Amino acid sequence: MKTKLLPLLLFAFATNAFADGFTNTIDGFTNNGDGTVTDTVSGLIWQACAGGQTFNISTGSCDGTAKNYTHTDALALTSNLGGQSDWRVPNISELLSIVDLKTSNPAMNKFIFPNPHTTYFWSASDYATYSGQSHAWIVDFGDGVTFSYSRNDGYAVRLVRGGQSFYFDTLKLADFVDNKNGTATNNKTGLIWQRCAVGQTWNGSNCDGKAATYTQADAAKLTSNVGGQTDWRLPSLRELQTIVDYTKSNPSTNLVIFPDAPSNEFWTTTPTAGRADNFWSVNFYFSSSFFNSKTNTFSARLVRGTLSNSGAVAITPVVSVGVDLSTTLSASTTRVKINENLTYTATVTNNGMGTANNSSLKFYLPPRNVSIVSMPSDCVTTGKSLTCSLGNLAAGANASRAITVIYTKSGGASVSALALTDSNDMNSANNVSRVVTAIKK
Repeated sequence: MKTKLLPLLLFAFATNAFADGFTNTIDGFTNNGDGTVTDTVSGLIWQACAGGQTFNISTGSCDGTAKNYTHTDALALTSNLGGQSDWRVPNISELLSIVDLKTSNPAMNKFIFPNPHTTYFWSASDYATYSGQSHAWIVDFGDGVTFSYSRNDGYAVRLVRGGQSFYFDTLKLADFVDNKNGTATNNKTGLIWQRCAVGQTWNGSNCDGKAATYTQADAAKLTSNVGGQTDWRLPSLRELQTIVDYTKSNPSTNLVIFPDAPSNEFWTTTPTAGRADNFWSVNFYFSSSFFNSKTNTFSARLVRGTLSNSGAVAITPVVSVGVDLSTTLSASTTRVKINENLTYTATVTNNGMGTANNSSLKFYLPPRNVSIVSMPSDCVTTGKSLTCSLGNLAAGANASRAITVIYTKSGGASVSALALTDSNDMNSANNVSRVVTAIKK
């Protein structure tokens, strides 16, 4: 008996591309006839079945029951489906891209992913709020909500390969253009964002004031003429998710691009499938997406433009967003005896896109009972502080300086290191670092 192969099908579900952001109901998926489907927009190739299920080529369905895995076991999964061996667990943004926001139970298209498993699926992305990487992001494919759970829990997995053109879990400064008017363009998505939340005021480098809150209906009516443009609007869920940095929390976005960003819940224009009085929002403390009653009052950030089909737009010239110096300080030991050498090492990194001109590093030592044993030649002392010249730090560059001291009395010693620059530092909160050392007899 001859097996009947499924024809290659192109599933197209909408004509106005990116009407509500990155969803699987836009530019279509190609059924590759071998248990894999290709997202023709992103280039991602997905396994049609969840881990533990088997693709039935004669019926086009997924046989069996999806298996649950710990996060460690999920990341170790391998496959040679479709003759390829580079299958992997998707990051959180990639996994969200196959959520169908127009339906629920399951919140995914059953023509693309037959016999879908309506439960939690692991992503490969760490959850930033808990230390030690003890939790990872999951997506609930019952309704599309994002959560984090312990890596020891057991959840389903769907593997992916390729793509990654515009699905990311961290915001990179190099992807943004500072328009020098309180707005920034994401050159991966083509969207232009107001750098301040509604209620805050752009002062040329930061956002003054407090973010206002609105019901969803009032947020959807907001207008603005920031940057000389009047077509600002409330973003969809998919659009707002593109400025979430899943590697950060409180706030879960990039503070160089969005200075003074509040860790608030932010409204979107996307209604919740099957819940008439609910709309989607994004929590910028935890990075999570959830649905809420439209009468709740949340913050708003406005956007303009449309998501690009290719996931990238050509924007020239690329203008620096600014500089962002950060400092890390460490001690050679946490405990030292009186009159024994102790070395402090500080590293200054320019996380911004511009050059930090005339940069310097300042060490602050305790006022008494400490003597400097050695220091770099480009450092000078003023009392119990040292200032070391770092020169001009280019974007992405770093510089380290180490000093050695001895303490003459027991107790606790607190030392700070501060990065300084003549350039406009977009986020001065991370310029200082401190360590405390125990001095023993």
